[in-house]
Amino acid sequence: MTKPICVVGAGVIGLTTAIVLADRYDVGIIADKFGADTDSVKATAVWHVYLVPETAEVLEWSSITLQRLLDISRRYPESGIEIIRGVELFRTQPRHVPGWSHIPPEFAFLADDELRKFNERQDGLFASDSSLSNAPVKWGYRLKAPAAKMSSYLNWLVEQDRKRNVQFSRQHVERLADLSGQHDVVVNCTGLGAATLLNDEAFEPYKGQYFVVASSDGSPTEYIGDDDNPDGMAYVIPRAGEVMVGGSAEAGLNDLFETIKWSDVVARAGRYVPWIRNSAGERPPDSWSSGCGLCGRLASGLNERCQKQVRG
Repeated sequence: MTKPICVVGAGVIGLTTAIVLADRYDVGIIADKFGADTDSVKATAVWHVYLVPETAEVLEWSSITLQRLLDISRRYPESGIEIIRGVELFRTQPRHVPGWSHIPPEFAFLADDELRKFNERQDGLFASDSSLSNAPVKWGYRLKAPAAKMSSYLNWLVEQDRKRNVQFSRQHVERLADLSGQHDVVVNCTGLGAATLLNDEAFEPYKGQYFVVASSDGSPTEYIGDDDNPDGMAYVIPRAGEVMVGGSAEAGLNDLFETIKWSDVVARAGRYVPWIRNSAGERPPDSWSSGCGLCGRLASGLNERCQKQVRG
């Protein structure tokens, strides 16, 4: 290489790409948003193969990413990556073995007695219970996977880039072609921005919303995901001293307007985690977070066409 490689975008994908390339090449990152201004910081960020086809290529990316995240969690606790356990519940989808089930360090289908507790009616709960009885949890699985507190993880990635002499430049890019004169290679890691930057009409953003509640005595230690809840998506994800309670995943939206209500979220997610009902009450938490564009889980190795990031 006679000219430095240019990585466009400073979210989790751009920072990670620069780290990999900088071991062999001279690399610079150009972006108009950094750190807390990026969409990446809003991700709930639990590793998963989510909203992408389970092709051999995607599964290979996902496996490599998982191993890297597990290694980072062991070697660099300051990175903000931790390993958590959780369950995913399904009401309408036919039971099947996910193509990625061999990848996580732990994966197992829920037994009948485990499923039963998610379908038991609990006194004093919410009217939504009546709708849940018409759409019971039919199957689910338990898994163990990395989760990242994105503010800490993004800072850690920046530090790793700086150690490799990656140069950072704040600049708004209108056309990738404008960078070709100064760089032999330009890598597009713009995420949500790729839709306009490349006039990609097939690009589909996903908007996610959730509330953040500070952890306290009795707060959950495992996450629960109930995407099939008939009253709306419900999940509870504990991470780094806080609990994310949601939520939504709306295809085609990239605005940051709050459209979910705290009372509705409590009614859905609080059914499984009494701590949410008992500690949060009827008032929404002081910390509201909304993310859009890239979904929230660390669904690894997505190309620009497939980037629909996860919850969050």
